[in-house]
Amino acid sequence: MDVHDKPPKPSSEEAATAPLSTAISSESAISNCTTNGTLLADIHSLLHVEEVTDISLIPTPSSCAASSSNDNSITSVPAVKAILAARSAVFRRMLYGEFCETARSNSKNIAENVEVQLDYSGRVLQLLVEFCFTDQLASLNHGEDGENGGKSKDGRNNKYDINSNNNGGPISLEEKARLLTNLSGAAHYFDIPKLESDIKKQLSTMMLDHPSLACAILDESSKILPGEEIGLLAMDRIRARPKAALLPWMHGVGGSGEIVTPSFGAVNNNHDSTTRSWEGKGGVIALSASLLEQVIFDEKSSASELTKFHCLRKWVQGCKHEVSMEELELPRKQSEDDILSLDQSRAPSPPTSPPNKSSFRDGKFEDEHHQQKLAIAKHLAQKLDLSLIPASDLSSTVNDSQLLSTHDLYQAYRLQALNAERVKSKVIVEGAGLAEVNGTYIQGGVHEGTPMYNKEGVWKDREEVFRIFMCTYSNGNKSWCISIVPKGKEPGKTTDVDFYECPVSYGKGIGGGPLYGMEMGVVPSRGWKLVSYGQPPVPRASLISVLEK
Repeated sequence: MDVHDKPPKPSSEEAATAPLSTAISSESAISNCTTNGTLLADIHSLLHVEEVTDISLIPTPSSCAASSSNDNSITSVPAVKAILAARSAVFRRMLYGEFCETARSNSKNIAENVEVQLDYSGRVLQLLVEFCFTDQLASLNHGEDGENGGKSKDGRNNKYDINSNNNGGPISLEEKARLLTNLSGAAHYFDIPKLESDIKKQLSTMMLDHPSLACAILDESSKILPGEEIGLLAMDRIRARPKAALLPWMHGVGGSGEIVTPSFGAVNNNHDSTTRSWEGKGGVIALSASLLEQVIFDEKSSASELTKFHCLRKWVQGCKHEVSMEELELPRKQSEDDILSLDQSRAPSPPTSPPNKSSFRDGKFEDEHHQQKLAIAKHLAQKLDLSLIPASDLSSTVNDSQLLSTHDLYQAYRLQALNAERVKSKVIVEGAGLAEVNGTYIQGGVHEGTPMYNKEGVWKDREEVFRIFMCTYSNGNKSWCISIVPKGKEPGKTTDVDFYECPVSYGKGIGGGPLYGMEMGVVPSRGWKLVSYGQPPVPRASLISVLEK
């Protein structure tokens, strides 16, 4: 035979019994993939080439049903056993080694193609196979800019596209984060450390760009056995940016790093559009009831009592998780009483149209679901220190929520009245080279017999409280300081993050000289110096007193 002659086409019997190397070089396989000169590129090209596959991974129905992204569109994932075995020692033992018999008991042969059912969703299995073939997850980022929209490069529909949900639309950022979290569990189980490491890096980047995704990642990680490490990463992100992570609908960050919180009325007026812009990006509504208490009342969190209350209120409005009283070990009798009291407090509204049986059933379920969430939130609201919530918010936001009784509100008002100071002041800091320091500081607390002033802001991507206070050094000298005091620490310690200071002996008090400023505890307007983390130029301070009625 001349070296240029084509080899004879194998018969159907020969093709069925040919080894993998022969099958890959068969005409049908070559017609669907092109060689690029390297082993790695040629293996890449075999992805989705069904002619060369000898195994199909089948997702279990329970995994698809439990998937948070409605993942039932991928029912079978073709692969090559040899490639899976080369990438994963677990696959090798499962398909060829000591666990081979177990794999056979969960598999069946269909036209020489082995089907193996695994306890993962179709999207997770698809990405797992893709990584084994290509060492990357290119398809997960494919189509984010809408280039191909679920089609292959030649324009045909791509049945392996994982960026589309069951309705044909793109998956949300939250669905993508949950998918990656589940994939991390599969990578751990099948012992593919590079995939596990790559996912961890990608999830960290996603949480850095969108802190609210940390809630969805934490929620999903709680459902998988090896999810503890990713769960800790998510929890750290929530602790660093509690407002941005839990309530992205309400809180943003200004250009100076200051937390921007719209008024409650403004949030209500734009509730629909504001919430829609954050749909599919996590937040507190992505948490299950079992995680709600753990996150909101986390001892390491810097969230205020008002922020915690807003979390409970928003969770009742938006959480779509199925809930049960047992998740919080809530006493059954108490939960039933809570729901009964809610039913009795509502006045029936007249029907506007004849009821539809199907919609009535759905509506009844929705109402029961809402009542269960409300009962859980009412139970958790008892843990709030209402005296730390401003009176204006107590009389509006809190009072309208149905989460607290009139008696609870009365006790909060009473405690606030007993502790109220007649004059509340604020200090406006301007002109600091470190933009995060600038802003309005509200009087709150006392240190060394002088008022402290506080401002919420962001420092090194963490939500912190900036403070202005007077400090006495070990040599007896006194200075006003602008610093961050770590939670649970006393001001004036070496743990402070100091930005600027003004020695009292040199400070020029607002409205008087140095002696007046020192005796009256007045924050100096000028005379500030750089310390530690400050940047030039130094700031100016303006004191404004407000008489509370």
